[in-house]
Amino acid sequence: MNRNTQHLNRYLSLAAGVSRRVADEMVRNGRVTLDGLPVLDPGTLWDPAIQEVRLDGRTLVPIRDEKIYIMLYKPDNVVTTMKDREGRKTAPSLIGELSSRVFPVGRLDFHTTGLLLLTNDGEFAYRLTHPRFGVEKTYVAKLQSVPRPAELNILRRGIALEGKMTTPAQISFLEKKAGKAWVMMRIAEGRYHQVRKMFDAIGHRVTKLRRVAIGPLELSGVEPGEWRYLTPKEVREMNDYMDRRAVETAGQGPPADVPHRPKRFETPADRSKRKIIKQSINDAARKKEIEKEKALQAARDAERKGPRQPKPAWKRGAKHPGKKSPPPPRGTFRKR
Repeated sequence: MNRNTQHLNRYLSLAAGVSRRVADEMVRNGRVTLDGLPVLDPGTLWDPAIQEVRLDGRTLVPIRDEKIYIMLYKPDNVVTTMKDREGRKTAPSLIGELSSRVFPVGRLDFHTTGLLLLTNDGEFAYRLTHPRFGVEKTYVAKLQSVPRPAELNILRRGIALEGKMTTPAQISFLEKKAGKAWVMMRIAEGRYHQVRKMFDAIGHRVTKLRRVAIGPLELSGVEPGEWRYLTPKEVREMNDYMDRRAVETAGQGPPADVPHRPKRFETPADRSKRKIIKQSINDAARKKEIEKEKALQAARDAERKGPRQPKPAWKRGAKHPGKKSPPPPRGTFRKR
């Protein structure tokens, strides 16, 4: 790939101010020509220096060469898409108007806060998000309960999520207080709700989640909802880091599609210990399910019976209103 060439759909997305999906549709619908010839493949490579792109017969204005890199402290209740059909606040709307349109690099969940990068550098964004580079993301999570060390070791080795193994995670405790825990987790993946799902798998719900670093770049100098430009040094360090990660992960294959098998040198004692840990986790999960079912059943019974009514007066010793007094015993004197 020539250094000056770029993918057609990526260029259209920036030059026409549309999403990548819309840019793909423009190309497939025959609205784009390259040097006067129609193009139907969104991934077509072209060279802006010697070729011309037209959209609906109109020449697109070349994109400025200025590269923009922004660090945003994403607050809660904000989506990372360019637009939201439900009318929710978006991360790009917090940036405002710039000399060039920028796009979020990757995504953070609606309720996840922290470091989000935005840029108009497509190559930079590609290297940050592609699994081949294995860029590490660091999160701080608040858990509703305190996990045991054995449970965290399961996440450190990797677990199966939706049929695929996660890469090993680095986890450490930050604080344990009042039956809750703050932990720091570093992973080299970015699946949908991955951190929350990993802790759910061992029976501990995440109540707060914040991303504090991407590779060597740490969240600093901004408060929730604020943003700043990356310094040239930070951009250079990120590029150097991604170059190193590409070399380090070159020999590693993709995550397996089947549950992890024990290593060949695993001893019987290790295997037995692993089974005990797995059984204890399953027992704890089963116990929680039983308790939950009992609570639901009790609620259903209470709803069916309704609120408890006070006893009527006749049950508390008074005369029943609908019953007559029994006749006196035979042979007794009845007063006239």
